[in-house]
Amino acid sequence: MTSALSKFSLGIIFVAIFLRLLGIIEYPLHDPTEARYAEIPRLIIETGNWIMPPFNYDVPFWGKPPLTFWLTAISFELFGYSNFAARLPVFLLAAVILWLTYAFAKTLQSTEKAAFSLLILITTALFFIASGAVMTDIALCLCVSLSMISFWQALHHEETQTAKKWSYLFFVGLGFGLLVKGPIVGVLVLLPLIAWTILEKQYLAAWQKIPWFKGSALMLLIAVPWYIIAEIDSPGFLNYFLVGEHYKRFVDAGWHGDLYGVAHKHPRGKIWLLWLFASFPWSFIFLGSLLTWPLRKNKQSQFTQVSKKPWFSYIVLWTITPMVFFSLSGNILYTYVLPGLPAFAILTTEILCLRFSIQSIKQSKWQYAGAILPTVAILFLALLWTSPEKLNFEKNQQYLVDIYQQSKSSDNSQLFYTGERLFSIDFHTQGQAERIDLQSSWSKISDNASQDYLIIPQDWLQHLPNEKLKQFSVLAKYRKYALLQELK
Repeated sequence: MTSALSKFSLGIIFVAIFLRLLGIIEYPLHDPTEARYAEIPRLIIETGNWIMPPFNYDVPFWGKPPLTFWLTAISFELFGYSNFAARLPVFLLAAVILWLTYAFAKTLQSTEKAAFSLLILITTALFFIASGAVMTDIALCLCVSLSMISFWQALHHEETQTAKKWSYLFFVGLGFGLLVKGPIVGVLVLLPLIAWTILEKQYLAAWQKIPWFKGSALMLLIAVPWYIIAEIDSPGFLNYFLVGEHYKRFVDAGWHGDLYGVAHKHPRGKIWLLWLFASFPWSFIFLGSLLTWPLRKNKQSQFTQVSKKPWFSYIVLWTITPMVFFSLSGNILYTYVLPGLPAFAILTTEILCLRFSIQSIKQSKWQYAGAILPTVAILFLALLWTSPEKLNFEKNQQYLVDIYQQSKSSDNSQLFYTGERLFSIDFHTQGQAERIDLQSSWSKISDNASQDYLIIPQDWLQHLPNEKLKQFSVLAKYRKYALLQELK
């Protein structure tokens, strides 16, 4: 790959990887998503419940299958509880996606184009962010990518035994996808494959070269045992997960049945706008290239020639499937477009080469666009190190937890907090902080001999009765919250 990239492009890739590595160490866990998905694996370890991940000590988490939580829990067992350990599995999974994308693009195009596709993918906004964030989406992206690439290789690889291995990897991707996010992996894989098979009239090849019965058995063997055991362990899980999370969430933009958060209500079709910014800056470059194509009439024949190749339609369908499918739903997140980004990177490389008659992509001016995201990341990290108070970290309370741990007068001191559940407090205190209702549980603080601490929204301070407020001094303030120290 080194010879396929200019030194500048290679430098961008290494800088992007290095900056993402710094980010997974330095950037606080975002509350609620990241901190929640770090707290759940911590609870797995503490409670020993590896079957049904706990949302709280006495509440199971029915919202997602456990594979990504298992990986994070293993990371905690190896490296301890930290931002780095929480994000390391995601970072490594993203590296596998990059490798798969490069290897696949090389079989479709050339080594040089494959290397540039790698550059595009790693410097696309959503992939860059998600590759170091504690979420399930990178794992789903890997499963979708593995299945999509395996299907193509099974149909087109010249060596029979290798093609057979790819055909089973297709089902391995689906099986693990069921353990990452559930049946949605089948939708994101089978929709483009069915459309492509019909479009390219590949029915016979798909039937003969893919072991549908044995492969499906392998897929079910990977995933179904956990689903059965989980339902036995936590009755009601299958109904909530399959009906609630996969049907009601999709058809009802304001679904009120979510046990663990709130509905992400958006107008139907907004997923395309989210894609535009999630794929920044390459989405604008891609669309700009397509919109100005008619100005180069002599290039239309080249585009027509390439667009007739089966791999081109395969990549296009893979790219657009997440947006097409989620256009029907009003309950969406920007991360839903992630599974299509590896294909988008390959597609964008081909479009740029065609539109601008690029003979050597490593000498192209478009390589400089790859520096946009790393430059933004450098500025962000510089601000994080020099002026963290200017950043919007009110959804992480590690700063106040650290002050509490440094200031507590004895091991008997207790940290309480009030208001909404703050997973970052739970995680950084390893479950030792207690969330209370001030109206009914004030005695937990006042009726003991130890010096206790309380994290409270700052705007609540003015509403606390004087007899309660005078029992505390304000030890620290951070954004929307204040850390109070009990006066003893």
